[in-house]
Amino acid sequence: MIHILENNKKYDVVVCGCGSAGFCAAIAAARNGARTAVIEKYSTPGGILTVLGNNSIDQFNNPFRKTNKMVIGGIGWEFVLKLYRDGFARIPDMNADYVDHSQYGVKVNPVAAAKVMDDMLIDAGVDLYYGQPIVDVETEDRMIKSVLISTKDGVKRIEAALFIDCTGDADIAHFAKATTFDGDGDGHFQPGTIRYYPAISPDASDKVLNYGDNRNHVSMNSTNSDMVTLSEIESRRLLYNDMLGGKLIMGSAPAVAPREGRRIKGISTMKVEDYFSGKQYYDSVCYTFWFVDINRKGMASEIHYIKHENTPSVRLSSMITSEFDNLAMAGRCI
Repeated sequence: MIHILENNKKYDVVVCGCGSAGFCAAIAAARNGARTAVIEKYSTPGGILTVLGNNSIDQFNNPFRKTNKMVIGGIGWEFVLKLYRDGFARIPDMNADYVDHSQYGVKVNPVAAAKVMDDMLIDAGVDLYYGQPIVDVETEDRMIKSVLISTKDGVKRIEAALFIDCTGDADIAHFAKATTFDGDGDGHFQPGTIRYYPAISPDASDKVLNYGDNRNHVSMNSTNSDMVTLSEIESRRLLYNDMLGGKLIMGSAPAVAPREGRRIKGISTMKVEDYFSGKQYYDSVCYTFWFVDINRKGMASEIHYIKHENTPSVRLSSMITSEFDNLAMAGRCI
């Protein structure tokens, strides 16, 4: 029998996962007066942006609006500006007419990004549980009572009134046996990407920003530990073959960055036709603007751009599970 350690802290909000979504959610909760904690499996905040090396933040503007093209601000833009002022972010011309919308993305230094995330979380008063993955949840009726985390002292119980699943793979919902959908709903997943860093001269250091971005696609089911192991082995095989072929690689991200995992069944569901039309809902809470970019192993990328001034929005009811009264979600598990 596993002995569970008590934490002796009671939180209003516990955010599970401290990637880009969890980072913003935790700061927003704390700034609004909630006693907040964030739990992250890695020892570093930022997830795919920092640990896994995909250092592009997309997209803050709708280039098809005649005025007020910047449609996304808030904590994310505050974070970018902090990095920019210290020389650790590259912000493109948001008024330019780029054919490839990814050119509107902001590039950041991953090491600096993690440090600024630390600062903003600490300044907001968020309790940090880094390097302490969630291994299970405890439920009662329609409530999640606590999450169990793995620590150096053993398994510890963390209680809260509200939990926000920002794990990317809907781990909290899955542990709680809420309804989730794998990949595209039929069990097919977009591949992950292994980011590598080339051996280059210091005066060419800017080239590192895009290496490995869409080069090394690896079949990946991020919801299954055995499949993740196989994906990691395959990613190293791909990099090794690149090196045998003459590519100079000095390092890589510690793991494959997933594109797709589980999604949680919400009170409502975001539909692709509504997204493309820029539909506004009675419960819209934020804007989003990014093209639909679908990657399937062995097939060309499928890209669909939004080319009008109507900016898509995300509705609150799509961020709340229909099966628990105190479980919300943010990020790619919507």
